[in-house]
Amino acid sequence: MTPTRETFGNIPLSSQLAFYGLAMVAMGIFCWGVWRRWKLWRLGTPIAFRELISGNLAAVWKKIRPGARRVVVDAGAQQRVRGHGLGTVAHVSLYVGFMALLAGTTLLEADNILSHVSGALKFHRGLYYVIYEYTLDVLGLAFLAGTLFFCWRRLRRPAALGHRPTDWYVLVSFLAIGVTGYLVEALRILWSQPTGITAHCSPVGLWLAGIFDGLTVSATRRAHFAVWWIHSFLVFGFIASIPFTRLFHFIAGPMNIFLAAPSLGQLAPVTMEEVEQTGRVGPSDIRHFSRQQLLSLDACMECGRCEEVCPAFATAKPLSPKRVVQDLKGLMEATGAALAAGKTEGPALHETTIAAETLWSCTACSACVNVCPVRIDQLALIIGLRRHLVAEGGLSGTAATALRRMQSNGNPWGLPPVERANWRDGLAAKS
Repeated sequence: MTPTRETFGNIPLSSQLAFYGLAMVAMGIFCWGVWRRWKLWRLGTPIAFRELISGNLAAVWKKIRPGARRVVVDAGAQQRVRGHGLGTVAHVSLYVGFMALLAGTTLLEADNILSHVSGALKFHRGLYYVIYEYTLDVLGLAFLAGTLFFCWRRLRRPAALGHRPTDWYVLVSFLAIGVTGYLVEALRILWSQPTGITAHCSPVGLWLAGIFDGLTVSATRRAHFAVWWIHSFLVFGFIASIPFTRLFHFIAGPMNIFLAAPSLGQLAPVTMEEVEQTGRVGPSDIRHFSRQQLLSLDACMECGRCEEVCPAFATAKPLSPKRVVQDLKGLMEATGAALAAGKTEGPALHETTIAAETLWSCTACSACVNVCPVRIDQLALIIGLRRHLVAEGGLSGTAATALRRMQSNGNPWGLPPVERANWRDGLAAKS
């Protein structure tokens, strides 16, 4: 007998129709949530996206290839997540398990649609079916293991990690979806009674089936139907909630990775023509940031890695790169709400949202940018805000002192020109 199984086995047609109806509702809520964020991104200044996709195929590919490569390496291969011990292992386990389950569900639905077109198009059988079932069974365990690790870490509440009430909803949903998925599989095995490789290619489900071995066939079918619906509701709730939780970085993260343009050591020039046209040098309002920069605020998952490597934060300066991003994100949301309510502007950007002392605490070392898994450019945000302060005469403290010394002495330390080379004494350096 060819290894296979019925996609909606034990599920009546009415429940199948209700299933697809609820799926459409969940996707509708998901799309509405994404649209809400997209409206906020559009508050920013336009980016040259049309130029990126204009021209013949060769020209377009040449322009999008760097971004596409970053998505494959950084998002797909999780390159920038590596190097953090158990945290990396857990994240990769959860990510690989999640993507495998997503791909598996998509393939199962594709097979269901094609099999209704023609029985000859059904591919969910034979060797493919065996590999499919075994792979998803094993990677489902990786998904649960990664989720359990993050539950444990949440209980420890590390200071660098962001904490929201919805974080526990996400983790509990992951656990519930994984466990109910295995229970559905176990109960299906009990009532369908597969034999040989058809049963053994689902080792976790087969093991769980042994726990319920005493149930009658009718009781097993009722339990399978009930758990199947519980599992379905959990999945639909998860899909609908993505744009409203930290999980939105699934969407915004790869988008920001694609659009981010690495520019370490490069400061974008501001021409006099631009200043005359806009009346500003740096951002004085959240709407003065680019749409890609506003998108990057939603890509942040508050992992705290930028904060961990920030020298200013380590020396108790009033700067946390993570906090800057989150404060700007809050301002973006508040401004969007204010404009929707008919107001002309939201809360103030400078001082009210980001203090000048915070901006001048940054050493511009770019360590935060280098470690961000989704390539948020915190430094560009900070430097842009600094430009506004300088243009408004807000330069003070050590930065102002260094500039005055550069003007009068030619160096930021205020040393006389004849003493500038004294540091070489004793080093046997050639003049």
